[in-house]
Amino acid sequence: FCAGVDRAIEIVERAIIKFGAPIYVRHEIVHNTYVVNDLKDKGAIFIEELSDVPPGATLVFSAHGVPKSVEEEAARRGFTVFDATCPLVSKVHRQAERQVEAGRHILFVGHKGHPEVIGTMGQVPEGSITLVETLDDVAALDLPAGTPLAFLTQTTLSVDDTREIVAASEKDAAKAEEDEEED
Repeated sequence: FCAGVDRAIEIVERAIIKFGAPIYVRHEIVHNTYVVNDLKDKGAIFIEELSDVPPGATLVFSAHGVPKSVEEEAARRGFTVFDATCPLVSKVHRQAERQVEAGRHILFVGHKGHPEVIGTMGQVPEGSITLVETLDDVAALDLPAGTPLAFLTQTTLSVDDTREIVAASEKDAAKAEEDEEED
């Protein structure tokens, strides 16, 4: 496992030891059935919705991270929260915020519905980030010419998975600028 996954597992295990079972974990802590089942045996309960967590419970956010709205809801509900978000994912979250603050629109390369993608997209205002999964998504982009862009990727994707999409996005943006200059 990477250091972020090791850290997330350790956070859940320490929370169980310190606070006793059950400990609620929003989304499976990592994509590994063996690890998830082991943590279930120790007293972790994996949930998708905060409404499934009883008042006063201890909650852990998975290594994938969560949208700001989930953090805010957990605070409103008064849960004891431990954030096991992978530091690399947290770095992407902060970078998304910085890019939006700098006036850039983010093209986020990732897989729709993946918890990390949901968490990252939930860090910035709606409309300031666009998910691109495929070259077809790049071709369908309809951003105003001259839109300043930033590229971010889901941390679990390989460079090979993103290289082609980023190259096509850059080419598409350059063509849009050329077209704008001709008009």
